[in-house]
Amino acid sequence: NGGGGSSAEALHTVQTLYPFSSVTDEELNFEKGEVMEVLEKPENDPEWWRCRNARGQVGLVPKNYVVILSDDPAPGGGMGSGPHSPQINYTGPARVGKFAGKDWYYGGVTRHQAECALNERGGQGDFLVRDSESSPSDFSVSLKAMGKNKHFKVALADGVYCIGQRRFSSMDELVEHYKKAPIFTSEHGDKLYLVKPLL
Repeated sequence: NGGGGSSAEALHTVQTLYPFSSVTDEELNFEKGEVMEVLEKPENDPEWWRCRNARGQVGLVPKNYVVILSDDPAPGGGMGSGPHSPQINYTGPARVGKFAGKDWYYGGVTRHQAECALNERGGQGDFLVRDSESSPSDFSVSLKAMGKNKHFKVALADGVYCIGQRRFSSMDELVEHYKKAPIFTSEHGDKLYLVKPLL
């Protein structure tokens, strides 16, 4: 490993919070949730960091679009103290939105947040319902399943909730139906049910 100067040591690992479309050749395009390494924080341009993405492309990234993942732990033992504890928003049932108060309704969480919550604390069959990111009036059911979580689109049209070919008059009815009938059957015949809301 003859310490060449080209492979700069990364200052931080960051994850992107929002998608970004570059305007100039110097800037990097990225999607939400990409992980990149920060190579440099140019002094003459404090709002932009020079980053390398997973594909090895290097360019400028607006620093307010990313969150630092790994860093030297703060003095005083990792988790921080006082009200400024970890910036993780606990993903839990929503208090606002179409089905506020339902223990399975997580409102405006993103697919990524749903995946994280299911992976962190879900068991097989745990599920949540969230607002669709792609079409605001629709919903998605996110289900913890072996191997890979499943996301099912629920379209709301004229007061009818449509999932695949099935139609329900309420989300409650849909949820209850798929506790008894499989919401998904794999090619091997494994049936997936909604077992219980993610806690």
